[in-house]
This record gives sequence, C-alpha cells and structure tokens, in this order.
Amino acid sequence: MKKFNLAALPLAVAGIFASTSAFAGTTGCFETYPVAADGAVVDFTTLFTQAACNDVAGNRYAGLQANDPIGIAYELTNVNADGENQYVIDYDNTDLAINVATGLDQHIVYIPTSDIPPGTLIEFTLSGSNARFAGNNDIIHLVKEDGAGGFEAISSTDGDVDGTNTITFITKSGLQIGAGTRLVLSRTSVGAADAALEPIGIDVGNSQCTTAESQSSVSIQVTQAVTDGGTGYTIIGAETVPEVIAEISPQFYALHGGTTAEGLVNAESSDIAGTAVVARTEFVYDSTTPDDNLIVQQQQVIYKTAFYNRAPLLDRNHTLHADDDLDTKFVVGTNPGSDVEMGLYNAQNLTANAEAALTQQEELEAATLWADFGLTEADAPVYDTDAEDVFTPRVDVSVETNPFNAPVADHVLKNALYNEMFYVVTNERTADSDTKIMNFNYVVDTHYTLDFSDASLLDHCAQEKKTHEIGVNGAVLKVPYVTSASGNFVRITNEHDESAEVTFDIFGESVNGTVENRKMTALSLGTVPAQSSVVYFVPKLVEEAEAAGYLGQDGGYAEGDLGANFKSSSTRHTVTFTVTAPRDSVHGVAVQKVIGSPADRVMPVLDQNDWSQ
Repeated sequence: MKKFNLAALPLAVAGIFASTSAFAGTTGCFETYPVAADGAVVDFTTLFTQAACNDVAGNRYAGLQANDPIGIAYELTNVNADGENQYVIDYDNTDLAINVATGLDQHIVYIPTSDIPPGTLIEFTLSGSNARFAGNNDIIHLVKEDGAGGFEAISSTDGDVDGTNTITFITKSGLQIGAGTRLVLSRTSVGAADAALEPIGIDVGNSQCTTAESQSSVSIQVTQAVTDGGTGYTIIGAETVPEVIAEISPQFYALHGGTTAEGLVNAESSDIAGTAVVARTEFVYDSTTPDDNLIVQQQQVIYKTAFYNRAPLLDRNHTLHADDDLDTKFVVGTNPGSDVEMGLYNAQNLTANAEAALTQQEELEAATLWADFGLTEADAPVYDTDAEDVFTPRVDVSVETNPFNAPVADHVLKNALYNEMFYVVTNERTADSDTKIMNFNYVVDTHYTLDFSDASLLDHCAQEKKTHEIGVNGAVLKVPYVTSASGNFVRITNEHDESAEVTFDIFGESVNGTVENRKMTALSLGTVPAQSSVVYFVPKLVEEAEAAGYLGQDGGYAEGDLGANFKSSSTRHTVTFTVTAPRDSVHGVAVQKVIGSPADRVMPVLDQNDWSQ
C-alpha cells in the first residue's frame, strides 16, 4: 500500500489528511434560535457528529437544534428617503426591550462538518431584503467554547463589516477547528461564561408597498471556506447552503376573504309575503330564512369580510396608533340612488332573531357613519377609517373564530388576531317610512389601503374588491330615444306564465338632468298580463311623468352650448322600463311614426346598456 508523506504537504492540507473526520463532511450547518437575555448556547461543548445537516430523506438530524428564525413584520422594513436601509435587527435584543440587557437574544451558530485548518478563509454572506451587517462596531468574532465554561475567538473579521452583506474571517495560526465544533457569531471575543456573548446585528430594507404576498427573508451562508488564506483548497464540509435567520411577512391583512354580496332590488309593489310596498324601495328578501338574512335584508345588502393582525406570530410587530387609517373609496358604475349609502358594522347578531341584525356601527371616518359613492375612483370620496376599529377583535362575542386556527395545520394566519367586519349597502339610515327609490344593475368596487402615520413604515398597496352586486328581480328594457309626437309607442311583450309589473324611468334633454325633477324614476304602469303584450304611447308616458312632477323639458341648452350640438327639444326623451319577469321572457320594440311616410321607424330597445346589441 502506497503511503503519503504528510511532512511533504502544505500545512493546511496535511491538517486535513490528519483529521479523523476530514472526509466525512459534505456541508456545514447553521442553528438559530431564541434564548433569554444572556442565554446559553445549546450544546456548546457537544460536537455534531454527522457529515451533513439532513438525512437522505431531507429531515434535519437530531443532533442539531431546530431552526427558529426571528419573525419581522414586513411593514416595519421600509427604506429611508435615500433608499438606504433603516430597520435594524439587533439579535442581542430581539424583543426591543427598553433595557437592552434584559432583551431576548437570538444565537446564530455555525457548525462545519469537516476540520478547518489554521489560516483558513471563511466567508459569510447575507442575502434577501437587501440585508447587511449593522451595529457591530465594524467587527464580529467567531467564537467557540474554551473548555472552561467560557468562550474564545478563533477568528475576527478581516475588513469592513457594517454596511456590507459579506464578511471574512481567517482562522488563527496554530489553531485547528475540529469538525462538528459549534462556532457562534458574536460582538464579544472572549468571556468567562455564555452570558458574556453578544449576538450580532443586521439591517434590512424593502421598498415595495405591502400586500398579502409580501413574503421575504434573510439568509446567511458560508459561501467560501478555503485553506491557506484563500489560496488553497476548498473545504466542502465547511461551506453551507443559505439558512434563514429572519422571516419577513405582512402583519396586517385587510378585507381578507369574503364573497361578493349579491342582492336584487324589488321592482314589484309587494314583498315576498304579499305585503304592499313601493316598488324599488327595498330588496328582495325572505325574513323567514335566517341564512338569507346574513346577506340580504329588507333595506340592506351585507358584505362580510375579515381583518387579521399577526402581531402574536411576529417577534417584531407594529402597534396600531390612532392616526393609522384604512383609507377606503366606494366606486359604482352607475348612480345607485340618491338615498343609497355605505355603512360599516363590527358585528352581526346570529342568535337573537332571524333578522341577523347588525350591531356596533363604526365610523367610516371621524363623525361620519355613512359613505357616499363615486362613479369613478377619482371622484369617489376617501374615508379614513380608524385602523384600530377594524383590526381590534371584539371581546363580547364568542362566534368570531379565526377560521384558520383549526384544522388548518400551517397557515400563515393561524392564531392571528381576527375581527369580522360588515360593509352594508343600504337605502335607509333609519327606520322612517320615507320613499327612497333605488337604482340597480351596478357593482360596488371597494378600494382600500392601510396608511400608517409613521413614514418609516411600508403602507399597504392600493387594492380593490368587488364587494356588492346589485341587480333587480326582472328585465330591463332601455329605449335611448323616443319622441312625444303622436303615434310614437313602445310595445312590451311578456312571454312568462305570470303577469309582470312595469315601472319606467324617464329623462329628457337638459343642461343638467341631476337637479330638480328632470329625471323621474319608478313610475308605475300597472302590469303586462302573462303571455301577452301591451302598447305604451309615448305622449301618455310623458303626461303621466309630468303629473308626477317631471320637468324633463326644463333647463334645456341652446345650439352650440355643448360644442357642435343642436338645441335641445322638449319632445325627445330616454325611457327605461323595468318588467318583473325573467329577462329572457321579456321583449320590446319602439316605433316612431314618420310624418309623410308610409313606413314607420323602428328604434333600438336594449336589454343591456350596451350599444353592441
């Protein structure tokens, strides 16, 4: 058998061949875990005897501590105005105790699985969230247990430390580090006991606004372990894969979950129980069915959603302040009605009665209980809802249980603080009996963002949800152009096997149709019998509208007032019919008599507000 002459080899290489574990290691390992203030390093005197961190099945070997990285709220990690990191993670005070000496510690322990000869260059690199070493007085020590209950440095950093993501050590001359030795990153180089260890610090920075997907982390890795000061051979068992030492994730989840609340405006003159009502003043609802009342009630359609605060799951989190707001806007595609508004409630009574009454109304902003809608996002008012109101769990009920607590095993929201909220479209603030006509066929897009008063925090990104969809229990026929001249009519057909009620809206050509009575809504025309048709002459429709106060002919405009336009006419109108029968069973045709012509003109009738028809 051929023998090697160790004396003829370079010192570093000879040390490797002389070691009893030189060929055992395939990768180095890290341990990171929290301890009490000045807490001991677990198994500091015990050698790790495996050649890798995980077995062939990918499971971590029992000889290693389970990694438990520090948890940081993503919202805390904003960069400053110059784009530089400003959030420091001090592993010597992870809970930000006022007295640093009493703050919790987090050890970062490095374990090579091969011997490391004297003079070896070891390079540590941070990655993720723009992480850098910070607050270490520009020096970090790699220390081991000294055999007497204390610790000593086997190396100190060579070159810059703070402000960089890579640090370099060169192990001391004449000191070989045995495979499996636990080496701790510390600000102190020597001490008589573990209590003298001072864990290191880093800083992080993120610049993107917060969403539910804002997941990040910081990892540490030994990227080089090379003998002879970096000019020799690579020690494979001393290099590592990246190991997470900080998990960064969103603390707050606003309007999380929830299904679009769908409701139908009742266009009939009676409700489901047969009680007489004014058409289009309430929703189609059934008070005898409790489950239905969770969403649709007589005067409101209810969107249920949830707000989560993951503060209990994070080592570093933000405590909400009075000036932290949930900014909301409510945008609709068409005017829902002058008396239709949005309210916000903190609870729904599920046990007291079948009506599932809403309780604890919250202010949408200071001194404002009811919100208006905007036809565009730019026009919609912004409401600054107190974030504490929506994120603080109610303590007076037991039914609001975080759905991710059980049986979900490892969901990011498990054990988060949980609060249900209810956004309500309603046409009745109070229980008075005023007639409040509602429009229909629109959706409510709720736009929102969590806006912190502290500029050093990362606000949440602007988001939107379709919270409500309001339809009608019938068909809609829109006739964009009719004239009140003699002989002009609209014919409506009802193919359904039940009679249908008909109401109509009308407006004319005016300089502003939103003021006074230049538009009339929900005027009754009686019924269309089952499987029959009815003709409505336009002059008669206008006459009935005027009897109700219609001023569509008032406030017209002159030729050229609106550009290249002709002057307005009191004889031209737009009419919308609502027929309480299934949409596919209702049809219409509009006819204009042409004076002096044997043929009449057939005008468009739309069952959607869509000219492509």
